[in-house]
Amino acid sequence: MATQNRRGANRKTQQSADNRAGVLTSAFSSLSTVLLFAVLALVIYGAGLLYKQIDKPLTNVMIGGNFTFLETAELSELVVKEIDGGFLSIDLSRLSDVLREHPWVDEVSVRREWPSILKVEVIEEVPIARWGEKGFLNRLGEELLIENNSHLGALPVLRADFGSSRDMMENYQLMAELLIPTGLKIAELKRDSLGVWFIDTATGVRLVIGRDQVSEKIRRFTTVWAAGLSQQLKHIRTIDLRYPNGLAVAWKDGALAGAWQEILEGNREKISGAVQA
Repeated sequence: MATQNRRGANRKTQQSADNRAGVLTSAFSSLSTVLLFAVLALVIYGAGLLYKQIDKPLTNVMIGGNFTFLETAELSELVVKEIDGGFLSIDLSRLSDVLREHPWVDEVSVRREWPSILKVEVIEEVPIARWGEKGFLNRLGEELLIENNSHLGALPVLRADFGSSRDMMENYQLMAELLIPTGLKIAELKRDSLGVWFIDTATGVRLVIGRDQVSEKIRRFTTVWAAGLSQQLKHIRTIDLRYPNGLAVAWKDGALAGAWQEILEGNREKISGAVQA
Protein backbone atom coordinates (compact mmCIF):
# COMPACT_ATOMS: atom_id res chain seq x y z
CA MET A 1 0.00 0.00 0.00
CA ALA A 2 2.84 2.37 0.89
CA THR A 3 4.43 1.67 -2.45
CA GLN A 4 1.22 2.55 -4.27
CA ASN A 5 0.91 5.80 -2.28
CA ARG A 6 4.46 6.77 -3.23
CA ARG A 7 3.74 6.06 -6.88
CA GLY A 8 0.61 8.20 -6.76
CA ALA A 9 2.53 11.00 -5.10
CA ASN A 10 5.23 10.78 -7.75
CA ARG A 11 2.63 10.97 -10.53
CA LYS A 12 1.07 14.03 -8.92
CA THR A 13 4.49 15.64 -8.56
CA GLN A 14 5.29 14.90 -12.24
CA GLN A 15 1.92 16.26 -13.37
CA SER A 16 2.49 19.39 -11.31
CA ALA A 17 5.93 19.83 -12.89
CA ASP A 18 4.52 19.26 -16.35
CA ASN A 19 1.82 21.84 -15.71
CA ARG A 20 4.39 24.38 -14.57
CA ALA A 21 6.53 23.67 -17.67
CA GLY A 22 3.50 24.09 -19.92
CA VAL A 23 2.66 27.40 -18.29
CA LEU A 24 6.25 28.60 -18.71
CA THR A 25 6.31 27.46 -22.34
CA SER A 26 3.01 29.22 -23.05
CA ALA A 27 4.20 32.36 -21.33
CA PHE A 28 7.48 32.30 -23.25
CA SER A 29 5.61 31.80 -26.53
CA SER A 30 3.29 34.71 -25.77
CA LEU A 31 6.25 36.89 -24.81
CA SER A 32 8.05 35.95 -28.05
CA THR A 33 4.97 36.86 -30.05
CA VAL A 34 4.67 40.19 -28.29
CA LEU A 35 8.35 40.92 -28.84
CA LEU A 36 8.06 39.96 -32.51
CA PHE A 37 5.13 42.31 -33.03
CA ALA A 38 6.98 45.01 -31.13
CA VAL A 39 10.03 44.60 -33.36
CA LEU A 40 7.86 44.64 -36.49
CA ALA A 41 6.09 47.74 -35.27
CA LEU A 42 9.43 49.44 -34.66
CA VAL A 43 10.68 48.44 -38.11
CA ILE A 44 7.49 49.73 -39.79
CA TYR A 45 7.59 52.91 -37.76
CA GLY A 46 11.27 53.44 -38.61
CA ALA A 47 10.64 52.74 -42.28
CA GLY A 48 7.80 55.25 -42.23
CA LEU A 49 10.05 57.88 -40.68
CA LEU A 50 12.78 57.13 -43.23
CA TYR A 51 10.27 57.27 -46.11
CA LYS A 52 8.96 60.63 -44.89
CA GLN A 53 12.51 61.87 -44.54
CA ILE A 54 13.40 60.86 -48.11
CA ASP A 55 10.05 61.77 -49.68
CA LYS A 56 10.78 65.47 -49.63
CA PRO A 57 8.96 67.93 -51.88
CA LEU A 58 10.56 68.33 -55.28
CA THR A 59 12.64 71.48 -55.43
CA ASN A 60 13.55 71.46 -59.12
CA VAL A 61 11.92 70.18 -62.32
CA MET A 62 14.26 69.99 -65.31
CA ILE A 63 12.84 69.57 -68.84
CA GLY A 64 15.15 68.76 -71.73
CA GLY A 65 14.78 68.31 -75.47
CA ASN A 66 15.16 70.07 -78.82
CA PHE A 67 11.86 71.77 -79.58
CA THR A 68 10.49 73.47 -82.67
CA PHE A 69 6.78 73.40 -81.94
CA LEU A 70 6.72 72.63 -78.22
CA GLU A 71 7.15 75.37 -75.63
CA THR A 72 9.25 74.56 -72.56
CA ALA A 73 7.04 76.79 -70.42
CA GLU A 74 3.95 74.86 -71.55
CA LEU A 75 5.55 71.54 -70.67
CA SER A 76 6.71 72.86 -67.28
CA GLU A 77 3.20 73.99 -66.46
CA LEU A 78 1.80 70.61 -67.45
CA VAL A 79 4.38 68.72 -65.36
CA VAL A 80 3.89 70.88 -62.26
CA LYS A 81 0.13 70.47 -62.56
CA GLU A 82 0.47 66.67 -62.55
CA ILE A 83 2.94 66.42 -59.65
CA ASP A 84 0.98 64.61 -56.93
CA GLY A 85 3.67 63.66 -54.43
CA GLY A 86 7.20 64.07 -53.17
CA PHE A 87 10.50 62.63 -54.36
CA LEU A 88 9.39 59.02 -53.76
CA SER A 89 5.63 59.19 -53.87
CA ILE A 90 5.26 60.95 -57.23
CA ASP A 91 3.66 58.64 -59.80
CA LEU A 92 6.19 58.67 -62.66
CA SER A 93 4.14 56.28 -64.78
CA ARG A 94 1.06 58.47 -64.68
CA LEU A 95 3.10 61.60 -65.40
CA SER A 96 4.67 59.91 -68.44
CA ASP A 97 1.25 58.86 -69.74
CA VAL A 98 -0.12 62.39 -69.35
CA LEU A 99 2.82 63.90 -71.24
CA ARG A 100 2.50 61.36 -74.08
CA GLU A 101 -1.09 62.47 -74.59
CA HIS A 102 0.19 65.86 -75.73
CA PRO A 103 -0.15 65.97 -79.54
CA TRP A 104 3.42 67.17 -80.01
CA VAL A 105 5.13 64.69 -77.68
CA ASP A 106 6.52 61.58 -79.37
CA GLU A 107 8.54 59.98 -76.55
CA VAL A 108 9.15 60.94 -72.93
CA SER A 109 11.50 59.77 -70.17
CA VAL A 110 10.91 60.76 -66.52
CA ARG A 111 13.32 60.00 -63.68
CA ARG A 112 14.23 61.12 -60.16
CA GLU A 113 17.63 62.53 -59.20
CA TRP A 114 18.69 62.72 -55.57
CA PRO A 115 17.84 64.50 -53.43
CA SER A 116 14.79 66.37 -54.81
CA ILE A 117 15.09 66.78 -58.59
CA LEU A 118 12.74 65.54 -61.31
CA LYS A 119 14.20 65.22 -64.81
CA VAL A 120 11.94 65.04 -67.87
CA GLU A 121 13.35 64.33 -71.36
CA VAL A 122 10.97 64.86 -74.28
CA ILE A 123 11.31 63.94 -77.96
CA GLU A 124 9.13 66.16 -80.10
CA GLU A 125 6.89 64.90 -82.88
CA VAL A 126 8.14 65.59 -86.41
CA PRO A 127 5.73 66.44 -89.26
CA ILE A 128 6.52 64.07 -92.15
CA ALA A 129 3.96 65.15 -94.72
CA ARG A 130 1.07 67.48 -95.37
CA TRP A 131 -2.37 65.93 -95.18
CA GLY A 132 -4.59 67.46 -97.81
CA GLU A 133 -4.75 71.24 -97.82
CA LYS A 134 -4.34 72.08 -94.14
CA GLY A 135 -3.35 69.04 -92.08
CA PHE A 136 0.00 67.47 -91.21
CA LEU A 137 0.94 63.89 -90.34
CA ASN A 138 3.64 62.38 -88.17
CA ARG A 139 5.50 59.15 -88.97
CA LEU A 140 2.57 57.07 -87.67
CA GLY A 141 0.02 58.83 -89.81
CA GLU A 142 -1.43 60.69 -86.85
CA GLU A 143 -2.70 64.18 -87.60
CA LEU A 144 -0.87 67.15 -86.07
CA LEU A 145 -2.27 70.62 -85.53
CA ILE A 146 0.18 73.31 -86.64
CA GLU A 147 -0.98 76.92 -86.63
CA ASN A 148 2.22 78.52 -87.91
CA ASN A 149 3.04 76.21 -90.83
CA SER A 150 4.37 78.60 -93.43
CA HIS A 151 7.83 77.00 -93.23
CA LEU A 152 6.47 73.49 -93.95
CA GLY A 153 5.43 74.09 -97.53
CA ALA A 154 8.20 71.85 -98.89
CA LEU A 155 6.81 68.73 -97.21
CA PRO A 156 5.24 66.15 -99.53
CA VAL A 157 1.45 66.17 -99.82
CA LEU A 158 -0.67 63.10 -99.19
CA ARG A 159 -4.23 63.00 -100.54
CA ALA A 160 -6.69 60.16 -100.18
CA ASP A 161 -10.17 59.66 -101.55
CA PHE A 162 -9.78 56.07 -100.36
CA GLY A 163 -8.08 54.86 -97.18
CA SER A 164 -6.96 56.32 -93.85
CA SER A 165 -4.13 58.69 -92.96
CA ARG A 166 -2.23 55.81 -91.32
CA ASP A 167 -2.53 53.73 -94.47
CA MET A 168 -1.36 56.67 -96.58
CA MET A 169 1.68 57.27 -94.37
CA GLU A 170 2.68 53.59 -94.43
CA ASN A 171 2.49 53.50 -98.23
CA TYR A 172 4.29 56.84 -98.57
CA GLN A 173 7.22 55.57 -96.51
CA LEU A 174 7.33 52.32 -98.48
CA MET A 175 7.26 54.04 -101.89
CA ALA A 176 9.77 56.71 -100.88
CA GLU A 177 12.20 53.98 -99.79
CA LEU A 178 11.69 51.97 -103.00
CA LEU A 179 12.39 55.08 -105.10
CA ILE A 180 15.70 55.86 -103.38
CA PRO A 181 17.80 54.18 -106.14
CA THR A 182 16.22 56.49 -108.74
CA GLY A 183 16.89 59.71 -106.85
CA LEU A 184 13.25 60.70 -107.41
CA LYS A 185 11.51 62.38 -104.46
CA ILE A 186 7.79 62.21 -103.85
CA ALA A 187 6.18 65.65 -103.98
CA GLU A 188 2.61 64.35 -103.87
CA LEU A 189 1.10 60.94 -103.28
CA LYS A 190 -2.55 60.45 -104.14
CA ARG A 191 -4.99 57.56 -103.94
CA ASP A 192 -8.25 58.12 -105.80
CA SER A 193 -11.70 56.76 -104.99
CA LEU A 194 -10.97 53.60 -106.99
CA GLY A 195 -7.78 52.90 -105.02
CA VAL A 196 -5.39 53.87 -107.84
CA TRP A 197 -2.04 55.27 -106.69
CA PHE A 198 -0.43 58.34 -108.32
CA ILE A 199 2.99 59.79 -107.52
CA ASP A 200 4.04 63.28 -108.60
CA THR A 201 7.80 63.59 -108.18
CA ALA A 202 9.73 66.74 -107.36
CA THR A 203 11.17 66.71 -110.91
CA GLY A 204 7.69 66.88 -112.44
CA VAL A 205 7.47 63.25 -113.59
CA ARG A 206 4.19 61.52 -112.72
CA LEU A 207 4.03 57.79 -111.95
CA VAL A 208 0.72 55.99 -112.36
CA ILE A 209 1.01 52.81 -110.31
CA GLY A 210 -2.43 51.26 -110.19
CA ARG A 211 -4.19 49.56 -107.29
CA ASP A 212 -2.12 46.48 -106.50
CA GLN A 213 1.39 44.99 -106.61
CA VAL A 214 2.79 48.41 -105.79
CA SER A 215 6.19 47.20 -104.57
CA GLU A 216 6.74 44.92 -107.56
CA LYS A 217 5.85 47.65 -110.05
CA ILE A 218 8.13 50.22 -108.46
CA ARG A 219 11.04 47.75 -108.31
CA ARG A 220 10.55 47.02 -112.00
CA PHE A 221 10.49 50.74 -112.73
CA THR A 222 13.74 51.37 -110.83
CA THR A 223 15.49 48.74 -112.96
CA VAL A 224 14.24 50.24 -116.21
CA TRP A 225 15.14 53.69 -114.92
CA ALA A 226 18.71 52.62 -114.23
CA ALA A 227 18.91 50.94 -117.66
CA GLY A 228 18.64 54.28 -119.44
CA LEU A 229 15.24 55.87 -118.95
CA SER A 230 16.75 58.30 -116.43
CA GLN A 231 18.71 59.92 -119.30
CA GLN A 232 15.44 61.34 -120.65
CA LEU A 233 14.21 62.72 -117.32
CA LYS A 234 13.56 66.26 -118.51
CA HIS A 235 11.49 65.03 -121.45
CA ILE A 236 9.17 62.64 -119.54
CA ARG A 237 5.66 63.66 -118.59
CA THR A 238 4.12 60.41 -117.25
CA ILE A 239 5.22 56.82 -116.66
CA ASP A 240 2.38 54.33 -116.46
CA LEU A 241 3.22 51.19 -114.45
CA ARG A 242 -0.19 49.52 -114.64
CA TYR A 243 1.02 46.90 -117.11
CA PRO A 244 1.66 43.35 -115.86
CA ASN A 245 5.08 43.04 -117.57
CA GLY A 246 6.16 46.52 -118.57
CA LEU A 247 5.49 50.25 -118.53
CA ALA A 248 4.48 53.05 -120.87
CA VAL A 249 6.08 56.48 -121.19
CA ALA A 250 4.23 59.64 -122.18
CA TRP A 251 6.66 62.30 -123.48
CA LYS A 252 6.49 66.04 -123.30
CA ASP A 253 7.71 65.98 -126.91
CA GLY A 254 6.47 63.09 -129.04
CA ALA A 255 9.55 63.34 -131.27
CA LEU A 256 11.61 61.85 -128.43
CA ALA A 257 9.98 58.47 -128.88
CA GLY A 258 12.66 57.61 -131.44
CA ALA A 259 15.47 58.51 -129.05
CA TRP A 260 13.93 56.34 -126.35
CA GLN A 261 13.64 53.51 -128.86
CA GLU A 262 17.39 53.66 -129.41
CA ILE A 263 17.96 53.44 -125.65
CA LEU A 264 15.64 50.44 -125.50
CA GLU A 265 17.54 48.68 -128.24
CA GLY A 266 20.88 49.30 -126.54
CA ASN A 267 19.65 47.95 -123.19
CA ARG A 268 17.10 45.40 -124.35
CA GLU A 269 18.56 42.46 -122.41
CA LYS A 270 18.70 44.33 -119.10
CA ILE A 271 15.23 45.84 -119.54
CA SER A 272 13.77 42.50 -120.63
CA GLY A 273 15.00 40.95 -117.42
CA ALA A 274 13.49 43.77 -115.40
CA VAL A 275 9.99 43.58 -116.87
CA GLN A 276 9.91 39.80 -116.55
CA ALA A 277 11.00 39.80 -112.91
